[in-house]
Amino acid sequence: MNKLYPTDKIHHQYVEYPQRWLQLVLFLCALLSNIMFGFSLSPIVKEMSLVYQVDSRYLQFLTISFTVFSVIMIIPGNIINEKYGIRMSIIIGCSLTFVGSIFAIFINVSFWFFFIGQLISLIGFPFRLISASKFVANWFYPENRILIMVIIALVFNASSGIAIRIPLIVLGDFQIHDGPTEEQIELGRALIESLMFLLFGLMILLCVPPILFFLSKPITPPSYSASDECVREDYHKASLIVTNNPDFILLTISFAFILGTITLFTLQMEYFIQPFNYSLKDQSNLVLVGVIAGLIGDICVGTAIKKTQSYKKVLRICNILVTVLFGILILALHLNKVFFFIVYFFLCGSSAIMALTFEFSCELCFPLSENTTIAMLGFFGNLLNFFQGIPEILILKGDNQLCSTLAMIFMLILICSSNILTMKINENLKRSEQDIQLDDRIEKKNTEVSLLEQSKFNSSNDDY
Repeated sequence: MNKLYPTDKIHHQYVEYPQRWLQLVLFLCALLSNIMFGFSLSPIVKEMSLVYQVDSRYLQFLTISFTVFSVIMIIPGNIINEKYGIRMSIIIGCSLTFVGSIFAIFINVSFWFFFIGQLISLIGFPFRLISASKFVANWFYPENRILIMVIIALVFNASSGIAIRIPLIVLGDFQIHDGPTEEQIELGRALIESLMFLLFGLMILLCVPPILFFLSKPITPPSYSASDECVREDYHKASLIVTNNPDFILLTISFAFILGTITLFTLQMEYFIQPFNYSLKDQSNLVLVGVIAGLIGDICVGTAIKKTQSYKKVLRICNILVTVLFGILILALHLNKVFFFIVYFFLCGSSAIMALTFEFSCELCFPLSENTTIAMLGFFGNLLNFFQGIPEILILKGDNQLCSTLAMIFMLILICSSNILTMKINENLKRSEQDIQLDDRIEKKNTEVSLLEQSKFNSSNDDY
C-alpha cells in the first residue's frame, strides 16, 4: 500500500514495505533473547543459593538489576541509537546477551562465571527496549503504531512467562532445603548446568539472526513524523526538555509505580508466596496465568485506545483496576490458592499498559525522537523501580508471612499514588496532531491539484 503525498516542491511516497513483518520478527527475537536469558533465573533464586552456597541477596539483586543497568546504560544506548541507528543497538544488545550466555555455561566451574554472564547480558537490555517505538515509527504507518506496539507487548509478556517456566522443564520436581546433602547439591549442580546449556542454545537461535539481518529502517519512510524532513530535537537537550514537561514526569512516575511494581512482584514472587506454602510448580503456573491475562489485557487496551482515541482515559481505568485488585490480592494470599490465582489473572490483565505508556510518552514529547523519549522514560522509571525494590529486598525473608504482607502493603501504597498522578496528566498528543495536520494539508493540496487538472481538461474540451 502506497501513500502519495505531494508538497510544494516534490512528491513524497510513504510506503509500508512487506519486509516490515520480517523486521518485526527479527526485532522480537532480539527483545526475547534478553528476557529468556535473564528472567528464567527468578523462580529458582533460593534453590541456586543453596546449591552453590552463596548469599541469596546476590541473586535477588540480579533479579532487579535490570533496573540498575537500565539507568546506567540507557543514555549511552540512546546516543548510539540516534547517531548510528537502531541496528547498531540491536547488534550490541544481542552480542552482549550471547556472550553472557557463554559465560553462564561455566557455572559449575565457578558460580561467578554465571553471575558475570548475567550482568553482561543485562547491560545489553536497554539497547533493545528503547528501540521499540522508533522501530515501529520507522516501519509502519501512524495508524498502525499502537497495534504493532501491542504485538510487541504481547510477545514481551508471553516470553516472560515462558522464561519463568523454563527452569520447571529442566528441574522438574527438584527440591532442596536448608542444610542440603552432598547428593542434593550434586544433582542440583547438574540440573542447573543443563539449564544453562539450554539457554545457550536458545540464545543462538534468538541472537544470531538479528545481528545478521536486522535493518534500522526502510528505503523510504512510512510517515512524515518518521522522515528526515521532520526536524527532531537534539538528544543532548533531551533531559532539559523532559524535565520541563510535567505531563511526561507524571506519566513516568505513574508508570514506575504501576508496571514497575507488578514486574518486581513477579520477579520476586518466590519470596512473596513461598511462606504461604506455594511450590515452584505453583509459582510457574501462576506466572502462566499472568501471561495469558497480560495477552488478553494488551489486546483490550489496544482496542480501547483505538475506540476512545484517548490514552489518558484508558490509563486511568487500568490504574484504578490494578489498585483495587492488588489490594484484594493481598487478602487472597492469606485465604485461598484458587482465589489468589483468579485475582492475579485479573490484576495482570489490568496492568498490560506497556505499549500504551510507550506511545503516550512519544506523543507528549514530540518532536523529541522516539528513541530519546523511551530512553528518558526508562531512565527515570527504572531509577524509581530500583529505589522501590531496595526496601522490598530488605523486608522479604522468603519464610515469613508477615514480611511478605508488609512488602505488598508498601507496594499497594505506591500503586495508589499512581492514580493521583495519572489524573493530573494533560493529554497533549503532539505527534498525532502533526501527522493529522500534514494529512489535512495533503488532502487540500490533492484537491487543488484535482481541480486544476479538471479545469485544464474542461478548457481543452472547450477549445476543441
